[in-house]
Amino acid sequence: MNPPIISLTSDFGPDVFVGLMKGVILGICPNAHLVDLSHAVAPQDVLGGALVLEQVFGVFPAGTVHLAVVDPGVGSQRRGLAIAALGQAWVGPDNGLFTPVLRADPAARAYLLTNRAYFRPGSTSATFHGRDVFAPVAAHLARGVSPADLGPEVADPLRLEWPLPVREGDSLRGQVLFADRFGNLITNLERGLVEAFLAGRPARVELGGLVVDGLAPCYAAAGPGQPLALFNSLERLELAINNGDLSAKLGFSRLAARGAPVLVRALE
Repeated sequence: MNPPIISLTSDFGPDVFVGLMKGVILGICPNAHLVDLSHAVAPQDVLGGALVLEQVFGVFPAGTVHLAVVDPGVGSQRRGLAIAALGQAWVGPDNGLFTPVLRADPAARAYLLTNRAYFRPGSTSATFHGRDVFAPVAAHLARGVSPADLGPEVADPLRLEWPLPVREGDSLRGQVLFADRFGNLITNLERGLVEAFLAGRPARVELGGLVVDGLAPCYAAAGPGQPLALFNSLERLELAINNGDLSAKLGFSRLAARGAPVLVRALE
């Protein structure tokens, strides 16, 4: 039998906190295979954490447990949840972090974390629920505990306002979701939507004063230092510079890029 898989996502960066959560998990589920998705989410950036989780759909096998801790409300009255969705389990704070999971699976079921038998023994820190609540819960789920054993089902897990594209006259308006570490700007414009809008016509993509005509099949289709637009591995429209950093060229930080409007027009 394959060892259980637990993925970890957080805004903890390179500090000790991730290692402490792993120590708690391995103390409960020693054979767990731990996969770090990202600990580079910007501090307190719940939407950024949600966008990381969205990328795991269809990648991990059934039964995987996803532990996510981006938790600016730690110690407050915000709830902790375990969610059964997409054949997997998701554990973390009820602050909208799991919005893409709830959007992707209308049959998702969420459970309030109230059964302290599955928490770390002793007192629970008001500043580190990742170690004392979410990590041990994730480990118990990986060992086969049912989400229903963790607490009562809840019907109203918090959802973020999700950025969606809109049709405006002769254009399709989306926005930048984030800049990756290469400075590429990833948008909320999905391939299917864009291709249906274009209906076989060539595209013009606009971001501020940047105008790109045509969609490239890969980065190398543009000359070095030249901007391009293409569909990336997430099947989303992306703006980039071949061998360059578009975000820096446009003066964006990773967070400042978010929300920048992107227009797609069809060239006749």
